[in-house]
Amino acid sequence: MLYLGIDLGTTYSLVAYMNDHGQPTLFPDYHDANEFRTPSVVHIGAEGCYVGATLEGILDDEPELSQARFFKLQMGKPAAVYQDHLQRTWWPQALSALVLKKMLHDVEAFAHDEIGGALITVPANFNDAQRRATREAAQMAGLTHVKLMDEPVAAATFYGLNRKGAEQTLFVYDLGGGTFDATVLQAGDSGLYSLATEGSNQHGGIHVDAMIMDFILDEYQRQHGIRPNDETSLMILRRFAHDTKLALVKPGKTRVGKTFLLGGKSIEFVLTRELFHQMIEQFIDDTIAVCQRCLDAAGLDWSFVDTILLTGGSSLLPLVPEKLARISGRPVDQLVCKQPHQAVAYGAAILAAQQFGGGGAGPKLQSICAYDLGIRVMGKDQQPTVKVLVAKNTPVPASARMTFYTNRADQTRLIIEAVQQRDTSTGLEENSLGYFAFAIDNPRANYPLEIELAYDLEGLVVITARDPETGRQIRQLMDAQTEAMDNALLAQQPWVEAMRINP
Repeated sequence: MLYLGIDLGTTYSLVAYMNDHGQPTLFPDYHDANEFRTPSVVHIGAEGCYVGATLEGILDDEPELSQARFFKLQMGKPAAVYQDHLQRTWWPQALSALVLKKMLHDVEAFAHDEIGGALITVPANFNDAQRRATREAAQMAGLTHVKLMDEPVAAATFYGLNRKGAEQTLFVYDLGGGTFDATVLQAGDSGLYSLATEGSNQHGGIHVDAMIMDFILDEYQRQHGIRPNDETSLMILRRFAHDTKLALVKPGKTRVGKTFLLGGKSIEFVLTRELFHQMIEQFIDDTIAVCQRCLDAAGLDWSFVDTILLTGGSSLLPLVPEKLARISGRPVDQLVCKQPHQAVAYGAAILAAQQFGGGGAGPKLQSICAYDLGIRVMGKDQQPTVKVLVAKNTPVPASARMTFYTNRADQTRLIIEAVQQRDTSTGLEENSLGYFAFAIDNPRANYPLEIELAYDLEGLVVITARDPETGRQIRQLMDAQTEAMDNALLAQQPWVEAMRINP
């Protein structure tokens, strides 16, 4: 039986397993046994569906070809992000399913065992809708036994492979292709326990690429008075920006220059490492600020951290270890950067073997929730507000129960809306998980209703509503069915039939 660990990434995806020697191993690409990463890019056209490196090769010659990229960042949003040659629209989870199916094809080419389960990693700051969309993508790809795990936990698991000793506090700096997580964990022989996490979906390698693209476009406009925005030019720019970033993180590379055509006009481009560092300094400072918020949430300072782990390909940006070393007060060479491109996939493979293959054997894992979880209620000022029942950074599984009351004597139903929220550097981030209605057969003033909110082990949300007088109960997983009800309920002004905290 084969148990897969999958890093479903913004720019690249990887799939791994535990080999006969007990070491995590990547599956290679079906067409190139020396390539172990699948670019998360999809094209659907008259010739069929192309995914990954095969498509990247085609784009070298046909940059104008339609393509879908970075759809991981749109997971959980109820909107299409790509249209194929038949004008069919594709949602992010469907595109992610195609990437997963491609990787499963790679697995089948190099292994003949039946797949017994797959553990897919997600950013620690993914909300409920994003996690559900990831699970839906796995189901669409044909994976029937799936578990989700936070990426920093997977990276820390790989770091701890074959490592025994005293308990230590780990800090994981995970800067990937499109997302950033900062997580504090306690590690020891007994298990791995998350203490606090913070994150951002606005910090990743693609955002660095965008800065380089803007720099080139500004120079192009200065020279030619126009700013090209056609898809072919932007495709060429995106790939060049990505290659430029990779070149400037290599030791000894101090500048990148090139002359190329955009929109029928040439431009000579030079970017030095010094200018590159000036360009991304605020970006890195923003991630350091997230790190500090994470430590504050854990009630710790840097002196309590034993090991700082750098993972995710973008953690190789030279300014990252420099600034982390400065704020943590330790030498750069004490920061651990252990195979940052592969660490999450390797950790996922270790966890998959433990959780699917070992009957739960292995060290205990304790994840936490990245968002406050609450119910929208009518406040004292007759304005909607959120009553938090499960606080952010609570270990999961977690649940909390509270009794709410109707607003009017003739109220025949309660509209229940679950909400996830967290404070970020830009203010309060809020995600509605959807609505459902609970009918009241014999309404009266201040009719009570018990609401229980729960996070399961994978960070997914379940709501239970119970009428204490009749015993009737509804258990609701916030899924596509509740989302389909949203528009209908919203059109009926749900705040007229909301709840309040006090009778």
